[in-house]
Amino acid sequence: MSETRVQPSTGEQAPAPRGDERATGDRTPSGIEVRELYAPEDVVDLDYRADLGDPGEYPFTRGVYPNMYRGRLWTRRVQVGFGTPEETNERLKYLFNEGQGGFILTIDLPTSYGFDSDEPIAEGEVGVTGVAISTLQDMERVFDGFDPDTVSASLSIRPPVSAVSLAMLALVAERRGIPLERVIGTQQNDPLFQMSGGPHQTVAQFFPWEGTLRLCLDIVEFASQQMPKLNWMVTNAYNLRDTGVSAVQEAAFSLAHALNIFQLLRERGLDIDSFAPRASFFSSCGIDFFEEVAKFRAERRIWARLMRERFGARDPRSWRFRTSVQSAGNTLTTQEPLNNIVRATSELIAAVLSGVQSVHLSAYDEGLSLPTEHAQLMCLRTQQIVGHETGITRTVDPLAGSYFVESLTDEMEAKIVSVMGEVEEQGGLIQAVRSGWLEDQIAEARVGGQRALESGERTVVGVNRFAGGEENPIDIHVIRADEWAQERASDLREYRASRDQHKTDQALQQVEQAMGQPVNMIPVIMDALRASATLGEIHAAMRAAHGFEFEY
Repeated sequence: MSETRVQPSTGEQAPAPRGDERATGDRTPSGIEVRELYAPEDVVDLDYRADLGDPGEYPFTRGVYPNMYRGRLWTRRVQVGFGTPEETNERLKYLFNEGQGGFILTIDLPTSYGFDSDEPIAEGEVGVTGVAISTLQDMERVFDGFDPDTVSASLSIRPPVSAVSLAMLALVAERRGIPLERVIGTQQNDPLFQMSGGPHQTVAQFFPWEGTLRLCLDIVEFASQQMPKLNWMVTNAYNLRDTGVSAVQEAAFSLAHALNIFQLLRERGLDIDSFAPRASFFSSCGIDFFEEVAKFRAERRIWARLMRERFGARDPRSWRFRTSVQSAGNTLTTQEPLNNIVRATSELIAAVLSGVQSVHLSAYDEGLSLPTEHAQLMCLRTQQIVGHETGITRTVDPLAGSYFVESLTDEMEAKIVSVMGEVEEQGGLIQAVRSGWLEDQIAEARVGGQRALESGERTVVGVNRFAGGEENPIDIHVIRADEWAQERASDLREYRASRDQHKTDQALQQVEQAMGQPVNMIPVIMDALRASATLGEIHAAMRAAHGFEFEY
């Protein structure tokens, strides 16, 4: 195992307040006032049939499936990706042997921006934040021992790179004789990703906006027609939440973004019920337990009404707000990192009680490094304990009817809809990103959160309160970037030397030509991969079609 033992630094600690054992304030992090006691009169206006219904029925407040976890537990995912495809595959096999039910594949920075591991821009970053993938052969190595029709893999890869990863996934199935209509899993497909800040600016720096949006729509069209069991992730709300926005803002911005994408798909001529049933979201579950439960319940209700009333969807599957969840990254601390196990467990239970479809826990050491095997096993064991020992899955939606939960759900719904209205006034989420409005909202939320931490209004145990205890050293993952880069460069040299270069060049020329035409790019990219083109070469051809240049 590539691990080393370190003593985390606690940094400068604020003194713990004395004489005040009041646990929390009177408002949720989103600013919703919480009363001391809730009673029947707090839900007197609740229409149980219209607002709640039964699980699996409109408006899906109580869950999108009738029997929820009594029928099948949520998919228990672990995020995996580092170094080479072979090392990532080794970690996957270890975790599946321990009972993992699915995985999230994370790629390194060069891959995520459309560059091969041996390009100059990749120096120092190969395999550091995820696995390096440049060729179809690389994806096959990751999936060694795992068939895409039996193992649910979530490809945490955004446009424009997701167009190539989807083509790779399809070809992995093709080479194994698996019909595309049997492929399962999820392809992330959020063209705006974090929607602001450095990550978004970096994406825009390396690929044209319109090209990214076009590939996003191509993915939905192709998947809907050719891979009907594959989910496509319309919005990565998780990364947005980690910028510092509130639960209300996370929900509002992500739902507004989905509306934008759906409208563009309809303008392309796609029927709403041809693509909406497989749309999915990727959400964060923060530390404020009941606010997060209410958020997911409210999102299901809002989405169902929007799909049926605004978009005219007729298929009940189109009304379902389905989401995978990761425990919040922005609640992890580098101080006293083992405390993060408690945080992730609380967030997991909130996600489960709210009725989500899959969960991935952030590891306790992620503030210091990529997760070690031990940390990821702890994440898996936590999910197994909650699922098999606690009994909270015995009945569907056990929190339904709680005066507090139902009242808070109503308030969350109202606030989310209000913020969505603000986005509409900006011309939609895409325009709000382009104008800088969303960046301003995020900056304001981030500053407010930091002030609350520094003032003590917000307590983070081990950081600004109850701090200063003795630290226990933990093992962290060792980065071997130089070694990985050398191995990858050698592999790519051999790969290119063994191919028919004339055939590859012709395929890349087709990619460049097709990018300037109104055709779906996924089959074109698949042809280029069959001709042994690399991910970086395919992206270079697509950029060339736009006359897009960049400096690095």
